[in-house]
Amino acid sequence: MTPRHLRPTPLKNFLFGAPYYPEHWNEAERRLDRERMQTAGVNVVRMAEFAWDCVEPEPGVFDFQLFDQTIEHLGQCGIQTILCTPTAAPPRWLSLQHPEWMRVDQEGRSMRHGSRQHFCTNQPGFRKASERITRAMTQHYAENPHVIGWQTDNEFHCHINECYCSACLQSFQEWLQTKYGQIGQLNAAWGSAFWAQSYRAFGEIPFPYPNRPTHANPGQQLDYYRFLSDSLIAFQSGQIAEIRKANPAWWVSHNGTFDHIDHWQFAEELDFYGVDVYPGFSHGNNAPEPDPAWASLKLEDCRSARGNFVVFEQQAGAGGQHPYLLPTPRPGQMRLWAWQSIAHGADGILHFRWRTCRYGAEIYWNGILDHDNVPRRRFEEFSKEGAELRRIGPRILGTVPQVDIGILVEQDQDEAHQSMPLGQTAPWHQRKAVLRELQVRHLACGLVQAADSFTGIRALFMPGFALMDLKLASKLKEFVRQGGILIATARTATRTRDNQVSSETAPCFLQECFGLTVEENGTHEPLRFTHAGKTYPTQSYYEILQALPGDQTEVLATWNELEPPAPHCAPGQAALTVHPYGRGHAIYLGTSCSNENLEPVIDQLMAISTLQPLAKANSTVQIACRQAETRRLLFLLNHSGSPQLVSGLPECINLVDQKKVSGECQLSGYELAVLDLPTGLALKKSSRLSPR
Repeated sequence: MTPRHLRPTPLKNFLFGAPYYPEHWNEAERRLDRERMQTAGVNVVRMAEFAWDCVEPEPGVFDFQLFDQTIEHLGQCGIQTILCTPTAAPPRWLSLQHPEWMRVDQEGRSMRHGSRQHFCTNQPGFRKASERITRAMTQHYAENPHVIGWQTDNEFHCHINECYCSACLQSFQEWLQTKYGQIGQLNAAWGSAFWAQSYRAFGEIPFPYPNRPTHANPGQQLDYYRFLSDSLIAFQSGQIAEIRKANPAWWVSHNGTFDHIDHWQFAEELDFYGVDVYPGFSHGNNAPEPDPAWASLKLEDCRSARGNFVVFEQQAGAGGQHPYLLPTPRPGQMRLWAWQSIAHGADGILHFRWRTCRYGAEIYWNGILDHDNVPRRRFEEFSKEGAELRRIGPRILGTVPQVDIGILVEQDQDEAHQSMPLGQTAPWHQRKAVLRELQVRHLACGLVQAADSFTGIRALFMPGFALMDLKLASKLKEFVRQGGILIATARTATRTRDNQVSSETAPCFLQECFGLTVEENGTHEPLRFTHAGKTYPTQSYYEILQALPGDQTEVLATWNELEPPAPHCAPGQAALTVHPYGRGHAIYLGTSCSNENLEPVIDQLMAISTLQPLAKANSTVQIACRQAETRRLLFLLNHSGSPQLVSGLPECINLVDQKKVSGECQLSGYELAVLDLPTGLALKKSSRLSPR
């Protein structure tokens, strides 16, 4: 089976369009919309994710007239429709009938009608209701030629992901009983002898309430997070069954990569995954521009779960709700961000939204068109993008991102960290730092799920992997043994899958691979280490690394004295090491990785490998590659407002402007190029990394 990180979508056409809400507009506006969409090159819209009250205005009374007409009229213009199960916003009549189905927060407060995601997906009655509305919609549109696929719900776990209602407690207890079988097994896994937490039966187990009165059991907390994901998967599964029963030819996806969802498992029943990307959210710390690495990581989270994907909501304009308004994208950025998504594996782009709504909580979440329905620069930019994708889209479909350097991700690692963060850098933040630094060097990189095949990967970063078992450790060691390079950070392999600290010296199961043991760990502020005469500031967490006796472990960097000087056990001790193992190497960094300390790590990676940058450019230019057996496309994305030069390029054609490129390419501010590389540079069968 093809590894997920190498899978294209099954789509026949590159999707381009916008989420559309016919229930918000009158017939005259909808008629004009069809003409403008056609002009802009739209070939698909997404509809109905919040329209339950429209299609079922009274219990058991269905009215599909508005959507029937809209889908038909758009279809006559060559615009297809993606429908959504409308379960993210149940209607008022349902919340009046069943107030007991509302979510409950940790303080015991019930959610109220008037927003969205207010119903608990573990309530058996709500699950039946969600499957009933899904069944009604899918059966009605089963033969409609203009409906091509479905999105389940909308942004699961976006606003609220934990629930403490009675149905959730019962479901949690049943989930635990299924997992452990015997209560003694659970007590052992959680270490419930601590603080007299032993249980006699599964029915005695409460929620792991945080800070009531103090910290929860980390083993129980991790299982609760796992339960949240598994129960959500079960909720979605009921909807997917109804969709596939009505029309097996439809594809099914979802839009979101939010917390407490194991995306690897969640995407298993989907044909491909989807994501919503708003780079404006990365504006922070008075930064003049959004952080490209933020959007890259969001996109890679999605791609690593299932392969190529669709962006169901790509930022079009400034977005804002009650407490905030995101900065307005500068001219060119909307289109640039869309092409950034494509470079990471998007096979479809839908800009949110077609027209800015005039009422409700998102009246300042700007769409392609403004409130007054007058086309302006965003519409022109959108149309330009549509024209480009009509030409280039067929060339893109079937290609997948080139990933030479993988960054491992596993939901359990993030959940384990959240159960006991200790004020340290989360795996998510470490992944972003690694991705940013690799992109700055223009190396082909991306996220890879730990459960996926490592086929084609030449080096692997493993940031924040505290949980370890023999199966994963064996897989990692075999990767290195066969010629790969593995890079790990502090706290690697320190805990079991039950979230208990291992009785073995860290890194458990991987000592032989890294050629070391961790002799001490702790925190000091500030911390620095020295590599090749240069000092690097780093995170407060440190580990003292000890090479195994008689081993070939090489110390690359050592810890500095504290400032001001004071007694400290780490100065002069190893902080960064490299160890040959089989045909490959294992690098260990005895702290969390950050933007400030990754330089020597990546320098070492480059020194012991044959990896090369995709091209040469300023750090504000992102360079990525998508490839297939017969073609290779190089994406050049200028994330700055000033002109940038990209060099080290072969003779080729820029598909955006159809001009020849020879050696170098000049990009104006927020401009991009898609280079169709010579066929001789098309995808080669990947081999393991060979040392220099």
